[in-house]
Amino acid sequence: MRRVRKTLRGGSKKYMHGNITNLNEKFNGKNFFRKHGGSTTEHEICEILKQNPHPNIVNIYRITKSYVDIEEVTPTIFIKYDKQKLLSAALSAKTHLQSLGIMYIDWKPDNMGIDADGTYKLYDFDASGVISASNTTKWRLKPSAYWSYRQALANGLKDPKEIDDFAFEINFIRKNYVPLNNSGF
Repeated sequence: MRRVRKTLRGGSKKYMHGNITNLNEKFNGKNFFRKHGGSTTEHEICEILKQNPHPNIVNIYRITKSYVDIEEVTPTIFIKYDKQKLLSAALSAKTHLQSLGIMYIDWKPDNMGIDADGTYKLYDFDASGVISASNTTKWRLKPSAYWSYRQALANGLKDPKEIDDFAFEINFIRKNYVPLNNSGF
């Protein structure tokens, strides 16, 4: 995955072909982030999330065939952040996503940001998958085979929820991202 340069200051942003540029637009008076491209899976997930918002997941403003506009957050890779608060927000987002049949898979602090009010929020759904409502052990929309997904398969996991839980664990817990405690890890 290509590292995107630090976002420009002020105003809404557009991500297209690996570059971030400023937009001279607002959505209902707010700055936003426009992601061009993306998979049909990511667009469907954004549709689900637009109808089922969560405080620790970016708000989805607009979805078109060629782009998605989401709430602008400051990515954690650019700021100092509270690891325990970030973990708590990620766990809350994970529970919500799984309740909707969305398996995020690409769990890592780099896919979290902080909104204008200081709330930690998850974004970037291009590596996610969606399970079947009638058979939760089957993918309806299979995730991209990025590193976390491949690691889960290499460890013999096949069930989508187990894959998502494993991806969360290896990226937040096993890398000693946060100290282990009595919260079920």
